Amino acid sequence: MSPAAAAALSLVLLHRADGGAVVVAAPHVTSLHERMATSGTNKLFVPEAGCVVWLADGKLLSVIEPCTVVRKLLEEAAQGAP
Repeated sequence: MSPAAAAALSLVLLHRADGGAVVVAAPHVTSLHERMATSGTNKLFVPEAGCVVWLADGKLLSVIEPCTVVRKLLEEAAQGAP
């Protein structure tokens, strides 16, 4: 199997704050940022978001899943890829 095909198989289903689903290729995730308790407004997070997922193309996704769940899904996807 080619590396491109293997990367395509390691997909993770996440959910945006509006309830819509988004599929992310695990190898394209560069970092995760959890909601931090702050007294001010954190502009990266909408109130419903549990985690901000940064992608290799510089984009970010605010998802409702907590970062611990996202991290587990990414690890499972990586283990499933040959």
